Amino acid sequence: MSQALHTSSTGINAVQSQINVIAHNVANINTTAYKSANMTFETLYSHNLSYGSAATKDGGGTNPKQIGLGVKVGGITRNFANGSFVATGRNLDTMISGSGFYVVRDAGGAEYFTRDGVFSIDSAGNLVTQSGMRVMGAKSTYSNAGSSSSVKIPKNVIAKIEGDPNLASKTLEELNNASITEGKVAVVVTNTSTGASTTTLVDIPGASGTIQQIINNFNNVDGMSATDNGDGTISYSADSGYTVSFSSDETTSNFLAESGWANNTKSVQMNQVVTLQDMVNYNSKDVISLSDVAIDENGIVIATYNDGSILTQYVDNAGTIQWKYMTSEGVTITGPDVTAEGSSIRNSNFALELATMVNQEGLVSLNNNLWKWGPDVGEVYYGMAGEMAFGAIESGGYEESNVDIAMELSNMISAQRMIQMNSRVFSTASSVMEILSYLGQ
Repeated sequence: MSQALHTSSTGINAVQSQINVIAHNVANINTTAYKSANMTFETLYSHNLSYGSAATKDGGGTNPKQIGLGVKVGGITRNFANGSFVATGRNLDTMISGSGFYVVRDAGGAEYFTRDGVFSIDSAGNLVTQSGMRVMGAKSTYSNAGSSSSVKIPKNVIAKIEGDPNLASKTLEELNNASITEGKVAVVVTNTSTGASTTTLVDIPGASGTIQQIINNFNNVDGMSATDNGDGTISYSADSGYTVSFSSDETTSNFLAESGWANNTKSVQMNQVVTLQDMVNYNSKDVISLSDVAIDENGIVIATYNDGSILTQYVDNAGTIQWKYMTSEGVTITGPDVTAEGSSIRNSNFALELATMVNQEGLVSLNNNLWKWGPDVGEVYYGMAGEMAFGAIESGGYEESNVDIAMELSNMISAQRMIQMNSRVFSTASSVMEILSYLGQ
């Protein structure tokens, strides 16, 4: 009878652990991005009365005789299925729609993972979690090593825009402030001595053509010269004894208007470079203050400033994360044409870093909706949303808990009945032992 008492007590203890798991799930029904847990059971060792025997030519075999010794907790697993999207209308509330975890670090630099995408910006411009963890910014679309640079959004910047001294080497598709179409330009060169005029059709190449090609083509026209001014503009001039004009009759490219040559000027900068620097002087008229922040589906921050300019990043054709700055006039400056000099910009990326791992169920759960690496996690891979195996980002809301309350209540009722039944066994065994204790009196 003492064994029956022990066996029933293992059932009560194991089911109590299940109730604890259920209670934790129910308590976190409204916890952002909470992942529900489920407990399973395993039998304990059995007491072998007989191991059985094999059949022989003279007799049959026998099966083992075993009495089970109870039950134990088999395991507690996590359900990492996505929770539903809860709309808040707040730009810094985000949800990973698919696989991946945000990567965050504490003040000591320790790395953690979270699905909680409710972020804010601290006084230093860092994008942080509700508990103050810094959100890491991706350095590339895919990496085996995590980034050490946080997402840091300058509250104020100074933007210095100037022409590109290397304009001649630019292809037409790389121009920031002009969109030149392929075609012809009709150049009319007049000899001032004789009055004779000659019309030449100059080829303007397509998007892959360079400004230097255009300059060379104009320089092949007798009586005129074209020059790269080294400030993001090009100009033309008539050779001695000639005048130069343009005819619209056979001109099919928009080059004249885009370059400013249609007005005989060089006022239009065909390419611009922007130098971004942290705010250093609140009284400077060139300071641009942050007015709004949004996050796109790739987890890239879009910072809008009070002059209407926008600072963000993008992934180029080579898979490299590049800066992009859009002026208040609508000029887009990208890639190497954007120079980040300030400490906030230079040491930051605007693309939220995500992480995925071989076995996410090996993660160790902590407080504040955090997870940390565990010995059975395996390799951790880093990147950004929408790339490789990472899910996309939905902004304007957060991920709710994936707890199925109906299932939890059903499991709780089942656990309650299991405790009642094991208690009945315990009570019966106790009663039998009480009866036996009176035998022989």
